[in-house]
Amino acid sequence: MSGSIHSKAALFLAAWFVWSSAARGGIFEFGERPLGTEANRNAAEYLATEAERMGYEVTRLPFKCARWVKGPSFLDREGARVEVFPGPFSPAYDKWCDAVLVTSTQQLKRTKCEGKIVFLRGPIAKEPLMPLDYPFYFPERHKEIYALLDERKPAAIVAVTGKHPACGLEPYPLFDDASFKIPTGYLDAAAMDRLLEGRGKMRLMLDSKSFPETGEQVVARKKAAGASQGKIVVFAHMDTAYGTQGALDNSAGVAVLLAAMARLKNYAGPYDLEFIPFNGEDSPMVKGETTYLARYGRELSDIQLAINIFAPGAKGSQTAVSAYNLDEDRQTWLDGEIAKHPQVKRGPEWVESDHSIFVFQGVPCLAVTSSNLRDTVMAVTHTPRDTIDLVDRNLLLETVDFIVDAVNEF
Repeated sequence: MSGSIHSKAALFLAAWFVWSSAARGGIFEFGERPLGTEANRNAAEYLATEAERMGYEVTRLPFKCARWVKGPSFLDREGARVEVFPGPFSPAYDKWCDAVLVTSTQQLKRTKCEGKIVFLRGPIAKEPLMPLDYPFYFPERHKEIYALLDERKPAAIVAVTGKHPACGLEPYPLFDDASFKIPTGYLDAAAMDRLLEGRGKMRLMLDSKSFPETGEQVVARKKAAGASQGKIVVFAHMDTAYGTQGALDNSAGVAVLLAAMARLKNYAGPYDLEFIPFNGEDSPMVKGETTYLARYGRELSDIQLAINIFAPGAKGSQTAVSAYNLDEDRQTWLDGEIAKHPQVKRGPEWVESDHSIFVFQGVPCLAVTSSNLRDTVMAVTHTPRDTIDLVDRNLLLETVDFIVDAVNEF
C-alpha cells in the first residue's frame, strides 16, 4: 500500500464525515440528497470546491430537473382505508372511480380502462418499469406496457408489488417517471386483499407534487504530464433516492472518489484524469449523466479506462472488481493489480449502474463494488436502513489503495 496508514485514514475520514449524515464532528452533513433538492445542490457545490482546492480544473454543467414532494395517500372502499404510496413524480389525484384488475398485457388489451382505476398485479407488475425518457435502456416489454396504458386511458394506476432484487423497497414503485402523466401509486398484496373484501367504487387519494428545479454536474480534470495518451475516468454517483441516507448507495463511493482524488492530485502519468461525481443515477431523469454526455460524449473514444465506484465497503464483504471490454493484456494487468490487495477480488459482471453508459459504447471499464452486492447491499438500497453502521471503513481504505494503484500503474 502506498502512503502512510495515518495519512490514508485522515483522507478517508475527512471524506466520510462530509458524506455521512450520521457522523459527528464533520465538515458538512448532507444526508438524503435527491436530484433537485437543496441538499443535492449543496453537495455538488462542496464537491466542486474540494476539487478546486486539490488543484483540479473544475467544470460545472447546469441542468434543469424536478423535485418531488409526497404526503399521506390512501384508498377507500366501503369505509375500509388502506395506505397507498404515491409513485415518484406522480401527478396528484383524488377521485371516486370504478376499478379493474389487470395481470397481463393480453388482458390489458381487452379491458375497458378509460376513467377507471387500473390495478396492475402479477406478471405485468413483476419488475419496475424503466422511465419513458430513459436514454440508455428501454426494454420492448416496458414499451408495450406504456403504449397500452396510453391507449386504454385509465384515470389512475395502482401497482400491487412486493420485493424486487434491484432495491430494498417492499413494496416497490412500478413507475418512477418524471414524464409519465397518469397518476400512479403502489401498495402490497395484503392491502390489496383488504380492498377486495369490499364492493363498489373506490376513492384514490394521491398527495404528490413536482416542482421545477435546477442542479449541476461537476467534472474535475487534470491534464497528463506530457503528450496525452487518452484519459482515465473515475466516477461515483453522488445523489440518493428519496427516503434514504444512501450510506452504501452511494456516500461510500463518493468518499472513496474524494480520497482517490486527493491521493492523485500530483499524478504525473501519461493520461488525462477525469473525476465525475455523477448527479442522477438514482433519478429517473439521469440529468447529470445526459448533461455530461452532451458536453463530453465526443471524447468517449479517448477513454482508455473508466472506473465506477458503487456501494463499496459493505461490512462482511470484500471489494469486488468486474471488468468490461478489456483486452487480454489488460485482463492480465488487472489480475496483477488485484493480487496486490488482500481484500480485493474479481467479481461477476453487472451493468445496472453508471458504468453501463460506457460499457455499451465499448469503453474499457472496471466496476468496483462490494462482493455481497446482490445478496446484502441491494436489500437495503433506497431504504432508511442504508446507514453508516453498514460500512467497513478499513475496507474502503483498501478500495482507495486499489483505485490509486490501478490509475498509477495503468
